[in-house]
Amino acid sequence: MFLKKMLEYISDKGYVKVDEISQQFGVPKSFVEHAFQELLRKEYIKMFNSEDEKITCASCPLKNVCYIGKSKGIKYYVLTEKGKELLSRENKLVVGASE
Repeated sequence: MFLKKMLEYISDKGYVKVDEISQQFGVPKSFVEHAFQELLRKEYIKMFNSEDEKITCASCPLKNVCYIGKSKGIKYYVLTEKGKELLSRENKLVVGASE
């Protein structure tokens, strides 16, 4: 259940850091890191480093207001297509069950 809440939060925010999830849900960073490892293993999220994404940032329409390109070496996590599909399927099941 916690992993699903994390995926939903990442989906809403677009990208997150470990510290942000830890503060949002009131859990230790080590717990979040372990949960992220599981989500990475299942390919529901991917990690990127702001230094590795300079080309992507250069072509992004939000580059002037986004802080990712300005931060040095910080790890961010985003949903993969597989993660988005999982949330979509889960939401359809919940909606179907309530009808």
